[in-house]
Amino acid sequence: MAAFIAGRYTTSPSKSTPQQAVVAQPAKTGSDRVLMVAVGDHLDRTQMILIELANTRAEAGKVDISAERDIAQGLVNENRLYRQTAQHDKDTEIAGALDQVERVLIDIAHHPDSVSGQELEALQQRIASQGVLFKVRVIESKVKARSRGEGRHENVGSSTL
Repeated sequence: MAAFIAGRYTTSPSKSTPQQAVVAQPAKTGSDRVLMVAVGDHLDRTQMILIELANTRAEAGKVDISAERDIAQGLVNENRLYRQTAQHDKDTEIAGALDQVERVLIDIAHHPDSVSGQELEALQQRIASQGVLFKVRVIESKVKARSRGEGRHENVGSSTL
C-alpha cells in the first residue's frame, strides 16, 4: 500500500505529460461539439430565410423583404465568424459551404426594403441556380450528425477513464 501511494506522488514529468494530453482532448472535443451545435442553429435560421424568400410570390408591384433583409444582415456577421473558425480548424467542407452562404446572405442584406417582382425573381433564381438551399441542408445535416457523434464519443471516452 505504501509503495502504491509513494508511486502516485513521485511520478516523473514524462509520465504526467501523456495524462495531461488525454485530459486536454475531451475539452477540445467538447468545444468542437458546442461549435457544431451553434453552426447547426445558424444554418437552420439561414435555411428558414432562404425558404421564405424562395416561396415569396413575385407580384407586379413592390414586394416587402425588409424582415428577411434585416435577418440576413445579422446572419452575415455570424456566418463570417463561423466560416473563419472553420478555416482556422482546417474544415474545408464547412468553410466552403459557409463562404457560398455568406455571399447569398450579403446579396440579400444589400437589397432595399422593397423590391420589384422582377428583382425578387432574379434573387430567387440566383438562390436556386447556385443550389444554396440544398447545400445548406446537406451541411446542416452533417454538422448536426457531427455534434451528436462527438457527444457520444466523449461519453464513451469518459466512462473508460
